[in-house]
Amino acid sequence: MVDTDQATREHVSRIYADLSRPDAFPEQVNEVQIEETHISIVFLVGDTVYKVKRPVDFGFLDFSTLEKRKFYGEEEVRLNARLTHNVYYGVVPITEDDGHYKIEGSGPVREWAVKMRRLPDDGVLAELVKQGKADEHVLNRVVERLVAFYPKADTGEGVDEWGSAEAVGFNIQENVDQSKPYLNKFIAPIQLDLIDKASKEFLTGQAELMQNRVDTGKIRDGHGDLHLKHIIIEGPRPEQMQIIDGVEFNPRIRCGDIAMDVAFLAMDLDFQRRPDLANHFIARLTERMGDKDLPRLVQFYKAYRAHVRAKVACFMSENIAPEMEEFVAIRSEIQRYIDLATAYLVKPERPTAVIVGGLSGTGKSVLARRIARTLEAEWLSSDRIRKEITGHDAHERLSDKYGSGIYSPEISQETYDTMISRAVSAASKGSSVVLDATFLDKEWRTRARDAFKVVDADLQFVECWCPPEVVAERLEQRASDDTEASDASASIYEEQRERYGEQMAEVQNLAHIVVDTNRSDAEAFNDALKVLNLVPRQ
Repeated sequence: MVDTDQATREHVSRIYADLSRPDAFPEQVNEVQIEETHISIVFLVGDTVYKVKRPVDFGFLDFSTLEKRKFYGEEEVRLNARLTHNVYYGVVPITEDDGHYKIEGSGPVREWAVKMRRLPDDGVLAELVKQGKADEHVLNRVVERLVAFYPKADTGEGVDEWGSAEAVGFNIQENVDQSKPYLNKFIAPIQLDLIDKASKEFLTGQAELMQNRVDTGKIRDGHGDLHLKHIIIEGPRPEQMQIIDGVEFNPRIRCGDIAMDVAFLAMDLDFQRRPDLANHFIARLTERMGDKDLPRLVQFYKAYRAHVRAKVACFMSENIAPEMEEFVAIRSEIQRYIDLATAYLVKPERPTAVIVGGLSGTGKSVLARRIARTLEAEWLSSDRIRKEITGHDAHERLSDKYGSGIYSPEISQETYDTMISRAVSAASKGSSVVLDATFLDKEWRTRARDAFKVVDADLQFVECWCPPEVVAERLEQRASDDTEASDASASIYEEQRERYGEQMAEVQNLAHIVVDTNRSDAEAFNDALKVLNLVPRQ
């Protein structure tokens, strides 16, 4: 929790205010940039970085006193020297001089900061991946850096205990418990329940393997926070790669199975929609370390890492007002991470096709995308397919009226035929699929039902519904969103509503639920997940 003591709040405010002034630093600078995390305030001044730890206590992390912040600053410098060169300079005092806080002044010490060399932004691996500039050769260099690091990292007494099934279970349970305040706000209750149960089942079933990992030296004092933003490339050789910001505040988070450490990076690559690089990274590391059990353990630990990121983002949301754009962004981040964590641990018992339908503006695509992520299913959007077959860009805005142009009955029929055909093809190969379209005409639902009769797959229809006034508000907001493929407007919604009513008739032998989307995304998503038959991955 964040310390709400008045003196502490005033202290933090003074850090922000005083260290935003260029004359607060020993360097000659014209501008001070400030970046924040849930545990640090970072000041970037020229070629130097000063990181100040927040006076917070989250249970797993305790920076609540000045002495602790100094101690963990020194630990940060010591531990990160293992994977960096000439980056961490040391811990320096923040003093009070002439009524203002100042870095390395002559007055009494009020705070401590970790002093670092500023690393090049264009070398951050996260940005290289986003820009398509990171390939398998770059990941090979990461592998070589880690292959040189892990055999030298501490193991044995003081480290091995953190790799036991009991210790891992404690960390996972802590994640579950600390996520509970965010149920129905960001996280669907069934997701947390599935993660909890599947994790416990894995730990029970793999207890012997995990003990063997301890016995064979696979538990190491690692990095603890090995993701793309913490890897900076300064040259072509592996040793010119700086891996920063390892965990200093808690050995039970930093120490553990090598698989848990590298799972963070693999998960991060998945999150950036580069599973190809994630798979290559783990395959290469498995080969270089001769560790045949690494891939299946990484799969399990990726869920833990994704859940950690979701939880941390939940913590960060506490300081953002819901009406701010940043809140929408962090909500999306939380959803993507928790959906990823769920997908790593559970799967449909059989290939599953989920039709997500309803009137325009009722939240179909939001729900469909989350279902697709969680099932690792192909997402088939009628909006995208319609524009594909008519030769338009997916994000091109069109003004064709309902029932004419690309929305004519003929084009609509071709759109549904194409979507159902692709869905059946995917399901026949053992894949799950999500069909995202209005499906207002009963004939389309009937055709989908009949098409799936010849496929060994489950079929579920999820109908989205919400009050007309909410739809109107959503469609107005969507009009300014150029990332949406839908051209639906308020007039189209009203025509649909007049023709088909607010809710759809049942189709015999088609499982059908109605989900009220006039709630948080998490609550609506929870209702949809409850009707799907999900089981733990083996």
